[in-house]
Amino acid sequence: MTNRFVPKNSKRLFLQLDLVLQMFFTFIVGTAGSGKSLLTASLEKWLVGSDLSVTVVNLDPGVDSPPYTSDVDIREYVDYGDVMRSFGLGPNGALVASLDMAVGSVNDMRDEIIDTDRDYVLVDCPGQMELFAYRNSGPLMVSSLGGDDPALSLYLLDSNIARTPAGYLSSTLLGISISIRFGLPQLNVLSKPDILTEEEVKEIVEWGSEPYLLEEALESSAEGLRREYSRSIMEMLESLDTATGSVPVSAKDMTGIDLLYGEMQRIFAGGDNLYE
Repeated sequence: MTNRFVPKNSKRLFLQLDLVLQMFFTFIVGTAGSGKSLLTASLEKWLVGSDLSVTVVNLDPGVDSPPYTSDVDIREYVDYGDVMRSFGLGPNGALVASLDMAVGSVNDMRDEIIDTDRDYVLVDCPGQMELFAYRNSGPLMVSSLGGDDPALSLYLLDSNIARTPAGYLSSTLLGISISIRFGLPQLNVLSKPDILTEEEVKEIVEWGSEPYLLEEALESSAEGLRREYSRSIMEMLESLDTATGSVPVSAKDMTGIDLLYGEMQRIFAGGDNLYE
């Protein structure tokens, strides 16, 4: 028997309610010095300014003073300095060991995040990319923290590296590796575009949207074996039909964040802003 008090569009309403009750996880990854922590702080500021609630998670056990106040912090679960001293490890070795140890507390960290009951969760990841590209602890931490909630990763292309065709290509390959390991939708962010000219930014963006332009740039800037490698890599990317476009975002100047948010919403909710 049909309940005449249930509106015809109830299925859509219940779907929207279910999405609203979920938390949206964004994992911010990139090489050391690419600007992850500053982007985390700027993105938090922008979201809060748009009347959205945000939980910030610090996942770097070796950071001294991040430019934000973390709501959940891996440093409360593992002491990086103590790990370094106790096991006689260097900075990188201690970071790897610390993250491995923190995996045992990931459920507690997840509970902390859930208890904040906010719209967005920004997770600032450490810059040692081997944690995510080669070891199991990084992807395990990401999948466990996100749980069944919608999640994506923001991969930062450092303008200092991506300004050359070869640098852009190598950075993109690392980003693809991270995407495969995470198994999440990924957005490429061209970080620190404020150190480039408008022409340089436009060129880098075009390399991602029009791969043949990147191929031409590689052909003109490389020679010998490097050119052959570049050709082979480009052929592989074309055969995979991998999207390598990027959104220029200056965390310093707070520019491009609105465009980035639009891309995030496209993935999270099909482009709908559920909180308006």
